[in-house]
Amino acid sequence: FSGKLIAKKAPDLILDAFARLPERRRASSRIVFLGSGVMLDELRTRAGQFPGRVDFPGFVNQRDLPGYYLAADVLILPSRRRGETWGLVVNEALHAGCGVIVSDAVGSHREFGSWERARVIREDDAEASARAMEELAAFPRSFDWCAEASGKYTVAAAAEAIAAQF
Repeated sequence: FSGKLIAKKAPDLILDAFARLPERRRASSRIVFLGSGVMLDELRTRAGQFPGRVDFPGFVNQRDLPGYYLAADVLILPSRRRGETWGLVVNEALHAGCGVIVSDAVGSHREFGSWERARVIREDDAEASARAMEELAAFPRSFDWCAEASGKYTVAAAAEAIAAQF
């Protein structure tokens, strides 16, 4: 997870989903919450049920994010319908070869939801989140599984598309 630890981003849903995973999956997985916010203490308390499985590095400067994405297998952005118009962290994670799980409240779900290693869950659906975690865990790590498709979502591609309008 990468973002503000606030209710509209629904980071608590990740812990709800993690609790639903089989013990063997939890034992071989780790959750990393990048960011800070008003839910930090609540999340830390709830993470206590998974000793050694949940990390809170805090706020991470944008220039340091690529290393976290490259170390991750999956980004989860389970936002609620309170203003997640796109979810730029999804683009960032895809460029690093991560699979993604996003709620249907994240604007980019319409664009990326049909991709091989992307799953769209209903808002606040922890059970579907757990299933998506299991499904994406079955894929071997690949840093370039979506390199070709995500190439059209670069700054240069956006600039070219804007320039083509004039």
